Amino acid sequence: MQAAAQDNTWYVGGKAGWSNYYGVDYNAQVEELFDATKVNENSDDLGLGLFAGYQVNRNVAIELGYDWLGKYQVDKHYSGNGVDFALDGEAKAQMVQATMKIILPATSALDIYGRLGGAYAWTESSLNVRASDGTSSLSESHEGNKYHGAAFVGALGVEYAIDKDWAARLEYQYTTPLGKTSLDESGIEMDNGLLSVGMLYRFGQIGDEPVAPTPAPEPAPAPAPVLVEKQFSLDSDVLFEFNKATLKPAASQALDNLFAQILAANPKDGVATVIGHTDRIGSEAYNQSLSEQRARTVADYLIAKGLFADKVRAEGRGESSPVTGGSCPDGAKAQMIACLAPDRRVEVRLTGVSQVAE
Repeated sequence: MQAAAQDNTWYVGGKAGWSNYYGVDYNAQVEELFDATKVNENSDDLGLGLFAGYQVNRNVAIELGYDWLGKYQVDKHYSGNGVDFALDGEAKAQMVQATMKIILPATSALDIYGRLGGAYAWTESSLNVRASDGTSSLSESHEGNKYHGAAFVGALGVEYAIDKDWAARLEYQYTTPLGKTSLDESGIEMDNGLLSVGMLYRFGQIGDEPVAPTPAPEPAPAPAPVLVEKQFSLDSDVLFEFNKATLKPAASQALDNLFAQILAANPKDGVATVIGHTDRIGSEAYNQSLSEQRARTVADYLIAKGLFADKVRAEGRGESSPVTGGSCPDGAKAQMIACLAPDRRVEVRLTGVSQVAE
């Protein structure tokens, strides 16, 4: 964003501030009497202005404007030593001006500038002069005096861009001369300084609109999860006494750990199938019944812990799925019980587990 308007565009604005008249001169006749007088004057007033400009390029603009510079009031009087003198009056000035504006960018949003040019000014005044030294006297009254003429205008200022359309400026403007000392014209000639703040609006500004950031590329889609089966296995000798289907007191710790693993797997609409297995000691029918009872016992425990009953199944496979194979020959019962311990187990198969494919 730049403080100056973009090339070949127009702008308009207004200003207001402190108007100060100084360097005031009067008719030569009146000036001769001033050295001994007491002066009371009001040289400050409110100044107002309107302006329009054309931005030629980044560093040059042309401005036209109208300024109301306010009033100047004076009251000078002296009486003593046989001399009596009094002057009272006021003057007000306004002008239209044309200047060239030279711009020096200070930052992207702040410009320093100067203006030089001329004005056509008109000054209206009223003056009443009375003077007497005992031998001669002067008394003149001039109401509604007017003087129209050219004047020099120069200004220095800074301008700050609020956005691409609006800007604010702070400026000091000097104008000379205003009026004419001749009593047949305004009777007063003055210089003026106007310290003002202003706002301006710039037409036809383009660009500098907020640019939407380039969207980040869409992340690659995450691999689609697939449903897999998980299997857990517990040693029946940890859960049950030999040939029993009731849980040992110590079995709860192992089953609680199993329950925690099932929850961690977070099966989506999955099913937990509890499968009981026995060794080959005893009849096939007996072992089938024992495996079913043990599976049911474990299933009931898991349901009691919080698994949905319709998502838990129990089945027994008796001695049909040994893991020892032929490594345990027939022999003494105690030896066979020890050797066939791996066959006595409870498995839990968990289906419907969501897992990201590798």
